[in-house]
Amino acid sequence: MRHEFSKDMLIKAGQTSPEDALATAEYPASASFIDVTGYEWVNVIVHLGAINASDTPTFKIQQSDSISGTMDTIDTVNCKKVAAHTDDDQVLAFYLETANLATDHHFITCDVSGVANASYADIMFYLGGTRHKPVTQATALIPSDNQFTFAG
Repeated sequence: MRHEFSKDMLIKAGQTSPEDALATAEYPASASFIDVTGYEWVNVIVHLGAINASDTPTFKIQQSDSISGTMDTIDTVNCKKVAAHTDDDQVLAFYLETANLATDHHFITCDVSGVANASYADIMFYLGGTRHKPVTQATALIPSDNQFTFAG
């Protein structure tokens, strides 16, 4: 059975550009929270860039009952990481089973705090386990001419 990453998983960006310094904010912002309805699991991958020595970035994956609602804690251990300024270029990998989110909470985001001095990271969401394939990607993020398959 062939698995094509861009057809099997929905890919969402947390922020517009990894070249932009992080701010204390939600990624994506309120009114753009990620809807996980119809997906069994989500991987949130945070690729840390340069972390300013004065910052201690905190990344929390949180849940809400609406696309612009108040964020609620999922888990204080497995959905939170406080990074050190020595963690440059490391990757944080969060895995969530959507069935274990609170009742009616099917929107998620990455809440970032502890950054004020030009620290960088790329925050990406990978939603999988859908019954409806191929998934439809946002063309602004993954245009069809950026999706390639070599199957031999």
